[in-house]
Amino acid sequence: MIRPSMDAPVPLTVPLEALPIVLTPAMQGDAQLLYDLWDNEARRQSFSGGPPNLDSHLAWLKAVLANPQTHLFVATERNRPVGSARLDVEGPAATVSVMVATGERHRGLGTTILCGLDTVARNLGIASLRAEIFEQNTDSRTAFGNAGYRIKEIKNGVVIMGKKVADDS
Repeated sequence: MIRPSMDAPVPLTVPLEALPIVLTPAMQGDAQLLYDLWDNEARRQSFSGGPPNLDSHLAWLKAVLANPQTHLFVATERNRPVGSARLDVEGPAATVSVMVATGERHRGLGTTILCGLDTVARNLGIASLRAEIFEQNTDSRTAFGNAGYRIKEIKNGVVIMGKKVADDS
């Protein structure tokens, strides 16, 4: 089998226009929904491994919502939660994290959520976005690639991808 170039996005099988996604700022009341996104696959692909229990998740969420440099969103499709997204702002840049709910994966939602974050980032004055993805996580690499991110570096099994979302002018 020929392995596609790591920098070439794999074409989507579902047209993006068929997937209207709304990003809404997360609230403490979204705690259970956000916690439920942490299935075994999400834990395996996360650098943190996910929260060990609901109490630690609640403490994490409270801290995130109080941090002005972190922007957490619930992603919905037709008023139904399908994932989450987070921007951790560092000056003119932000690190992106995205999760898609079990049973909603492989539909192009990750890419759609990422494209929605571009507008959010520009509105926040963020010029560039970056992501750190385990090298073996081809689904995430594909989603980010389809959203316009390009590989910047590969180091110790981690792929750093990024993109500009605002002009330098």
